[in-house]
Amino acid sequence: MTNLHAPATLPVPVSRGFGGAVFLGLFAVLALMACFKYLALHSTVFDLGVFLSNLYSLHRYGEWWRAFLGHAQPLLPLYAQVYRLVPDQAAPLVLLTVQGLVLALPALMAARRYGMLAALAYALYFPVWTNALFDFHLDHLLIPILFAFLVAATSGRTRLAFVLGLLPCLVKEPYALTTIFCGAYLAFVAEERKAGWGLMLLGALYFYVATAWIVPYCTADGGLGAASGGYAWLGGGPGTALATCLLHPLTVLDEMFGVAGKWKYLGFLFGALLFFPLFRPKLLLPAVPALALALLSTQPNYYGWANHYTAGAAGVLFFAFCEVLGPVRILARQSGIGAHYSGLALFTALAVGHVLLAPSPVSRLFLTTDNFAFSMEAYEPTARDAAILAEILKAVPRDPDLPVVAQNTLNWGALAERLDYNSFPLGVFTPHPVRDLSKASFGDFWKFVRTGKTDLPVRSWQAQYVLLDLTRPWFVLDKGCEFQNGACRDKEVAREFSELVDRAKAQLETVYDQGGFLILRRPQPKPAPAPAAQTQPEGEAPAAPGTAPMSPDGQTSQAPNAAPGAAAPEAAPAGQNAVRHAPDARRTGRAGRDAGSGDRRARKPA
Repeated sequence: MTNLHAPATLPVPVSRGFGGAVFLGLFAVLALMACFKYLALHSTVFDLGVFLSNLYSLHRYGEWWRAFLGHAQPLLPLYAQVYRLVPDQAAPLVLLTVQGLVLALPALMAARRYGMLAALAYALYFPVWTNALFDFHLDHLLIPILFAFLVAATSGRTRLAFVLGLLPCLVKEPYALTTIFCGAYLAFVAEERKAGWGLMLLGALYFYVATAWIVPYCTADGGLGAASGGYAWLGGGPGTALATCLLHPLTVLDEMFGVAGKWKYLGFLFGALLFFPLFRPKLLLPAVPALALALLSTQPNYYGWANHYTAGAAGVLFFAFCEVLGPVRILARQSGIGAHYSGLALFTALAVGHVLLAPSPVSRLFLTTDNFAFSMEAYEPTARDAAILAEILKAVPRDPDLPVVAQNTLNWGALAERLDYNSFPLGVFTPHPVRDLSKASFGDFWKFVRTGKTDLPVRSWQAQYVLLDLTRPWFVLDKGCEFQNGACRDKEVAREFSELVDRAKAQLETVYDQGGFLILRRPQPKPAPAPAAQTQPEGEAPAAPGTAPMSPDGQTSQAPNAAPGAAAPEAAPAGQNAVRHAPDARRTGRAGRDAGSGDRRARKPA
C-alpha cells in the first residue's frame, strides 16, 4: 500500500547534457520551420507584416511612437535594430530564428531543475509550437519569463523574481495585469510582502498610464482598441470594465463559462499537461490574467488554442506541471510501478496530446489536414507561389512612401518596408488616419492628459496597390473564416469579402489578374491635354489683352480665358483624397491594432 508519509525526496535531475540536446533540437526545428513557412509565402500581414512595417519605420525614420500604436510595446525599438545588423530581406528570418531560440530556453531550464522527462514534456507542449509557428509576436517572451519568475520565486531569489515580474509590462500593456498577479504571488504565497506589493503597485500604475494616456495619445484611429473589440461589452475602459465585473457577476460568469469553445480552450491547455497543474493552484496565480482575458472576450480568436494568446498562461502551467512530477515519481515508486514505467506512461500520454494538438512534423495538423498555417504544404513553396512573388516584386514599386494593402494571408518582407502597409481592406476605400508625433513635446502629452485632446497633425493614407489571392484563406482585415478545400465555410465572412473584392475591382485599375491572383492599382490623374494651337485668321487683328475672344460668328463671347497654358480642371478619381506630405516629411505608420488583434490564422484547426 502506498505510504503517503514517506520522505518526499525528489529524484536527482539528469546531467545537463540531455537538457542541452533537447534545447538545441527544439530550437533548430522551431527556427527552421518558421523560416520555411515564411519563405513558402505562408506568413500573414497580421502580425508578421505589421511588425516588420513598424520595425522598419522605427529604424529608418526614427518613429518612436510606432511602439505605442494600438499597444504599448516598449521592446519594439530594440527589435528594430535587426534592420541595422542584417540586410533588409534577412530581417524576417532573423526575427523568427530569435523567437525559436527564446521559446526553446525553458527546455534547458526544466532539464536542469526537474530532469529529462520535464525537458521532453516542454518540447511536446503544443503552445510552444503554435507560438513559434504562428508568425511573430512579442507574446512569446512570456513563456520563458514567467517560467523563470516562478523558478526564482520558489527558490528564494526575491530580487530576481521582482525584476522578472516586471518584464511582462514591457511585452504588451495587457500583461501589466500579469505583473500585478506576480506581485500577488510574491506577497501572499511566497510571503515577500514588500516585493509583492511593489510589483502590484507598479503593474497597476503602468496599466492605467498605458491604456488611458500613452496608447490613445499615439493612436489616431478611434475605431480600434479594446472598447471596440472583444471586450466592448465590458465598457469603454478599465474602470467601467471593473465596475461591470463587480455589479453584474452573473452576466460575466455566463460569458466566461457559457461558451463551449472556452471550455475547449481550457481543456486543451490543461489537458495537454495531463491536468497536473490543477494540483498546484497557488502556482497558477500569474496565469490568471491571461486566462481571464481569453474567457472574457466575445471574439473566438482570443480563446482560440492555436494562436499566441496562450503564451501568457503556458509558462505558468508548465512550471506547475513540473512541480507535480516529483511527487508523482515518488508515488509510482512506492506503489510498485516504478519510476521507469511511470515515466514511460507519462511520456506516452504527453506524446498523444502533442500529436493531436501541436503543429509539429509528427502531428495530425501537419500530416493529415489542409490547414493553411500548419499543414505540410505551408512549408513547401509551389511554382505558383514563386510566380506570385515574382509578379509582386516586378509590379509593386519599392517606394517606401507608397502605401500597399494585401490580403492577410499574402505577406512578404519587402512589401512591409514602407510607411503604410496593412491588411485588406484597411485604407482601400477610405483614408486611414495616423498621428504624426515627429514634433510632439512633453507639453503636448500633458495637454492630452489634462483634456483628452491634442492639436498634433493627423496624416491620412490610402492604398495605392492592393494584392489579393482568392485561392488563399479569406480575411476581412484580421477576421478570418473556416477555409477548407479552397472554400470559405463562414457565409458572413465570405459574403463580406466577396463584396469588398468586387468593390475594389470596380474602383481600382487591374494590373494583373490570373488564376485568382490580382494586383490592383489606384487610378492616377490623367495628364492634362496640351492646349490646341490657335490660328489667327488672316487679316484679323489680335484681341486686346484681357478681353474675351469672340465666337466664330463674331456675336457671342467664349468662356473667360484661363491662365496661359492651363488646361480645364479634371475631376479627381474616386478615392484620391489621401493627404500627402512633402517627400522629406516624417510620417507615421498604420494606426494600432486592437487589444487582441483578432484571429490571424487562416483557419481554426479542427
